[in-house]
Amino acid sequence: MAHNEKQYHSKFTEYMSTIIRHPNYQGLPIKKRKDGSYVWVAPKQSEIGLKRKNWCIQKARELKLISGNQPYPGMYAQVMLAIHPTKRKTCQICGSEMSLYYHYPNADFLKALNKRFHSDFTLCDSIPDIWDCLTSQGFSEREIAAFLIKKGDLDSGLSEAGKQTVIDALERACRKGSKKCLGPGAMSNFPDRFDGFHSYNRCCRSSQDKGRSKENLKSYTKDRRAYEYWSGGNIHAANQFMGSSFFKGVSADHIGPICLGFVHDSVYLQPMAGHGNSSKRDRLQAEDIEAIITIQQRTGIEPMSWQSRLIWEFIKDNYQAHPEKVSDCYQNALKQNMSNFMFILYRILEQCPVNGMHFLVKAFLEPHYPCFHYSYQFNSRGDIIARCPRHNTERNQHETERYQRIAIESVSHYIQKENRNKKPDLSESELWSLNALCSQIEQNPYIPGNKAAMTTLVEQIETRIIASL
Repeated sequence: MAHNEKQYHSKFTEYMSTIIRHPNYQGLPIKKRKDGSYVWVAPKQSEIGLKRKNWCIQKARELKLISGNQPYPGMYAQVMLAIHPTKRKTCQICGSEMSLYYHYPNADFLKALNKRFHSDFTLCDSIPDIWDCLTSQGFSEREIAAFLIKKGDLDSGLSEAGKQTVIDALERACRKGSKKCLGPGAMSNFPDRFDGFHSYNRCCRSSQDKGRSKENLKSYTKDRRAYEYWSGGNIHAANQFMGSSFFKGVSADHIGPICLGFVHDSVYLQPMAGHGNSSKRDRLQAEDIEAIITIQQRTGIEPMSWQSRLIWEFIKDNYQAHPEKVSDCYQNALKQNMSNFMFILYRILEQCPVNGMHFLVKAFLEPHYPCFHYSYQFNSRGDIIARCPRHNTERNQHETERYQRIAIESVSHYIQKENRNKKPDLSESELWSLNALCSQIEQNPYIPGNKAAMTTLVEQIETRIIASL
C-alpha cells in the first residue's frame, strides 16, 4: 500500500480484505486502483462517499430501522455495527483488536472504579476483562454488579443478574447516550471508512488523534503487563493477592520489575505508596536484589522468568562486587534481553503462520493454565497458606483464553512501539538460528524438540550478553 495513506499494519490489511469480501458488505461502494488494491477511505462528500450513504440507507430499510429514505442521528453507526461480522476491529496502527461495543471505561468512570477496587486498570481494558480480573482477585460478582448498576443508574433489579446481563445493560445505556461511563474500541466514522469505523482504535488514539489526551491511554494493567512479558510465576495467585486487603490504600509493587524479566508471583509483591511505585518503574536496585535473594532462599520460588534466568544468576553472583553496575549495566542487560526475547516471539508468529502460535501457546502459555484452577489464601508476605479448586470452570476457561489472547496480541504491540529504549539486537548467527527454528516449527510442530531448540537459542543470547558485562 503506497499512495498518500498511512502505512497499514499487516493485520489491518488482512482485516480490510476480510471485510471487503464479506457478504454483509456486498454492494457497498469502494474504489479499486489500477494495481488491484482498494481505497478504504472515501470523503463523505465524494462520489463514493455519497453512494455509501445511499447504500446504508437501503440497508437500514432492510434491517427495518427506517421505512423511508430519511436517516436519523446515529443511524449510520447503528447499521454498520449491526452488520459487522465479528464486532471486533483491528487497529490500523498496531494491529491489536478491540470491541466495537461500548466496553471501555471513560476517564471519570475509570477513576471511580480504580478507587473502589484498589486497582490499576486503564482506558484500554474492556469491562468484561475487568470483571474477570476482579473476580480472579477475590471480589464477588455482586460487588462488581452493584458498582456498575450504581454508576450506570441501572435497574436495581439487576443486582441478582449475571455478568453478561449487567454489562449489556450498561453498554446499551452508554451507547444510547444517556450515560458516559463507557466508550467503544473504535469510534464511528461512516461513510469515510468502508467498515464505518475509525481506522485506529482507542489503543492508538492518543498518538494518532492529537485532540485526545495521552495521559491516560496506557496499554496495560498490572496483570496485562505480566501477560505481555510472558512472565513466570503463579500469575493467577499474584493477580488475586494484588486485589486482596493487604494492599488496601496502597499499590502492589513488583520487587523485581516484570518488564526486566522477573516473575509475576505473590511472594515477590510488596506494598508501596502509589507515587513510589510510579517513580520506581523499571529500575533495578541493590536493595531489591537483596530482598529477592532473601525471598528465594525462604520460599524456593524462582524470581526470574526462564528467558532471563542466566543473566539473573550472573547478577546475583556479581552485584556485591560491582554495585555501581546494578542500576545501569545490569538493568540494561535485562532490558536488552527482554527486547531480544520479544523479537524471537514476534518472528515465530510472523514466519510460522500455520504452527507458530500453536507452538508458543503449547510450549510457554499452557504450563501456566493450572494456576487458574484454584483460589488462594495468603499471609502478609504473599505466601500461599491455602488453596481450593475454583468452582466456575466456565470462568476459568475464559480467563485462560484472555491470558492467551493478551499474550499473543502483546507481542506485535511490543515490537511496534517506537519509544522502546532497547531495540532487538541479535547477531548474524543468532538470526540464522532463529530462521532455522522458524522453518523447523513450520515444517513440524513437534513441541518438546522445538522448545528445546528455542531455549538453547535464548540461552546463547543470554551468554553473549553476560560476556559483555
